[in-house]
Amino acid sequence: MEKQIRILHIYSELLDLYGDAANLKIISNKLKTIGYDCNVQTVELGDKIDISGFDMVYMGHGKANNLAAASEHFCIYKDVIMDAIQNEVLFLVTGNARLLFGREFKTLSGDVKQGIGLFNYKGIETGEVIVSDDISHPVFDESITTYGFINRTSHIVWEGEVEYPLFKLVSGLTDGEERVSEGQEGTEGNLYKNFFATWQMGPILPRNPKLLKEIIKRVLKDDYQDFDCSLEEKALKITLSEFNM
Repeated sequence: MEKQIRILHIYSELLDLYGDAANLKIISNKLKTIGYDCNVQTVELGDKIDISGFDMVYMGHGKANNLAAASEHFCIYKDVIMDAIQNEVLFLVTGNARLLFGREFKTLSGDVKQGIGLFNYKGIETGEVIVSDDISHPVFDESITTYGFINRTSHIVWEGEVEYPLFKLVSGLTDGEERVSEGQEGTEGNLYKNFFATWQMGPILPRNPKLLKEIIKRVLKDDYQDFDCSLEEKALKITLSEFNM
């Protein structure tokens, strides 16, 4: 009998852009190669959010209006979500869904929507498209080099110092509006306990096999088995070569 991993995809219809749901597809495919069945369940706007019994939670990004619509519903379940994070359930959050985990965010019309306050930042929706290729090193292993693409119309403003960064940038766009070039310092994303969050999309896990392995390793814990990512490694090497990496 195959062992089962349960994943909860929050707002799979409301927050779904740029094919980022493929993050879940590659997790499912790789788990199958080592004998696991991946059971993905969804929660949509208006549904009860219950994380008990799940091994992982995923949230992707969406249109600004959709994110604003999700805010009130999401905050109802603040305690459920915060408890799961503190109990080290694996979370992967991409794109503007990150704004739901800060203190609040301002929409293009000037309305202020609440977040659950996991991090001490505010989000600002500008309506101006910002794109970037980010080259970085994840803090859990700075020997790894990753690539990510950013395409967004909002950014994060930290109250004080940046907390729990996921990536140290070689070049690219930070959580805010600052761009970093080689030799400068900057960070992007968050890694707190087993909570991974990043603006990077496209999707990020198929692009970065070592990040994929780190996430699956944290989900499986002592039951982790290595799996083949040779094609993904080859693709990343070709991509990084375009940036002289």
